[in-house]
Amino acid sequence: MKRFVLSVVTLLTISFSLQAQDYRPIEWDILRLGYVSPSAEGIGSGISFSTEPRFNINNNISTSIKMEFAYFGLDHIFSCGDLGAVVSYVLIGDYYFLNESNKRAFAGFGIGTYSGIAISAYREGACAKGGAIDRSSGVVSRLGFKLGIIRVTGEYNILLAEEANNYLGIHLGFTIGGRR
Repeated sequence: MKRFVLSVVTLLTISFSLQAQDYRPIEWDILRLGYVSPSAEGIGSGISFSTEPRFNINNNISTSIKMEFAYFGLDHIFSCGDLGAVVSYVLIGDYYFLNESNKRAFAGFGIGTYSGIAISAYREGACAKGGAIDRSSGVVSRLGFKLGIIRVTGEYNILLAEEANNYLGIHLGFTIGGRR
């Protein structure tokens, strides 16, 4: 009798925990193009290029590695300066709270490393070299929507360095894989 009850409990537990996965385990945002807007004064908006391979754990949860190159310009009020850039590698987890056919809305959070490339800036009447950041840890939070192979995300990157430039990014990506 004990064996029968244990078998029934085990079968019920397994049947409730099993879920058919409607999505292939591997997806890849092969190319993501974006607009980035930093929160620091004197640094203008720019563009970003990124790629993001993703593993779908189940229909509602995925994990990915985002590799991004964000290029910033200096505001027009400065008379000197070039570009600044941030290169980031971020491990992200997404939760899909709307999951109907080819329409999927999600929210995500990630942590990673950010490296900055030095820029020129106008300070106190003269051009001075300065760094946006050297190397820093950071976090990213995001909301997004996926429709078929098109994926749109809004992300806010928070860099944890002392002189960090946090930035908002709006991205459009093209995904391969995913749907069965």
